[in-house]
Amino acid sequence: MRVTFTRQTGFRYGVDVSRESGPPARLRVVKSDAEVLPREIAHFLVEREFGLKLGIFGQLAAGGDAGRFWAAPADRSSRLAHLSHRLQVTGRGDLGRSVALVAWCTAAWEIETGRRSAGSGDSGERWPLLDVAAIPRDQLAAAVDSLAGAALSWNEFCPGQRMCFDWPLALTLTARRSA
Repeated sequence: MRVTFTRQTGFRYGVDVSRESGPPARLRVVKSDAEVLPREIAHFLVEREFGLKLGIFGQLAAGGDAGRFWAAPADRSSRLAHLSHRLQVTGRGDLGRSVALVAWCTAAWEIETGRRSAGSGDSGERWPLLDVAAIPRDQLAAAVDSLAGAALSWNEFCPGQRMCFDWPLALTLTARRSA
């Protein structure tokens, strides 16, 4: 599966997904503030780094819509709607872990870059789906590096420029291993 993030204007961007497991999927976003890095890019990078098979992008790779992407009307069917629903139900845990990991990794990245102070309270918060003490330091460092690199590139983009990523086949559920 290939995921393409396109800067459309200063506050708009699009996410296009081409995949073998289903029709192309699309998401259009109008961000409400001056994000340094779109949250969908953060989700992609963190889910890939931590091997979440049923986070947003794992569900997309398996043929679902993750509850937020859409396909052209001609490509929609009740079978795909049923699959999407099954993936969303089965993937609740990974999706929750994804949200928590993105928040944790983003906080670590912002502290590292000086955008957030180290004493802002995040380290003492309770994370119900995630034991932050159990996160391997090397994995956290790799995720933070990925976020930093993507943000640096993204913020230099002009409208129309794109950033593409491939979802690892090893993290893609197939029909034999589906939800």
